[in-house]
Amino acid sequence: MIEAALWSSCPPTQALYHDDPYATTATATVLSVSDRYAVFDRSVFYAESGGQVADQGTVDGARVVDVQKAGGRPFQLPNGEVATVESVFCHEFAEPCTLRPGDQVTMEIDWDRRFRNMQMHTLAHFLFHATGEYLEAQGQTRSTRGCHISDDSARFDFGCAIPGEAAAVIEARVRELLASSPEATVTPLPDTHDVFVWRSGDIVIPCGGTHVHHPKEIQGSVKVRRRTKGRHGTRLYIDLDRAGTD
Repeated sequence: MIEAALWSSCPPTQALYHDDPYATTATATVLSVSDRYAVFDRSVFYAESGGQVADQGTVDGARVVDVQKAGGRPFQLPNGEVATVESVFCHEFAEPCTLRPGDQVTMEIDWDRRFRNMQMHTLAHFLFHATGEYLEAQGQTRSTRGCHISDDSARFDFGCAIPGEAAAVIEARVRELLASSPEATVTPLPDTHDVFVWRSGDIVIPCGGTHVHHPKEIQGSVKVRRRTKGRHGTRLYIDLDRAGTD
């Protein structure tokens, strides 16, 4: 359990992955330590948020197994949703932390895990967009109840019924988008350093996650799956089979 005493007096963590999601190492200063947790002034680790799982890696050779956000302030997105920004990143270690406040450390993320998460987060945007196109064509409004993005699969929970045959239609559209979409750009929103506008062609989505620069970096076989979620909801999964691509 992350106690408030660990992070409550710390300033927001500088998220270095916003400047370069391909960076794998960085130096930082220890601000606070408690048992298996530590807070640094800045971090190359992605902290779990927006449905995307956290990075793992090492700090001075000690294994980091999770990173969670604490504190922060609400920030309204252009689509009306509210995100939390200016959070403190709490890094969880596999063993009790031996660091001390003021120590200078070297961080290194598990790059293979990060890159796979970047691929899946980008792929999730294409799934989200393709599903919206499908629903609009059916006269329905897209509404989401949640999402989850890991290194080999992503899912969205939609607050409407989507028929089984739609999965193949949406999958085909995702494949088209992967083949035709240009390199993405990421532009920060005013008044925050945590939320950006991800844009690839006509697809525009506010997001603070990590993504690949170009859809061509997503190699493998894409599969969209569907199942009913609750009385009127639908869960759509998108999987990426990377067999033979390494």
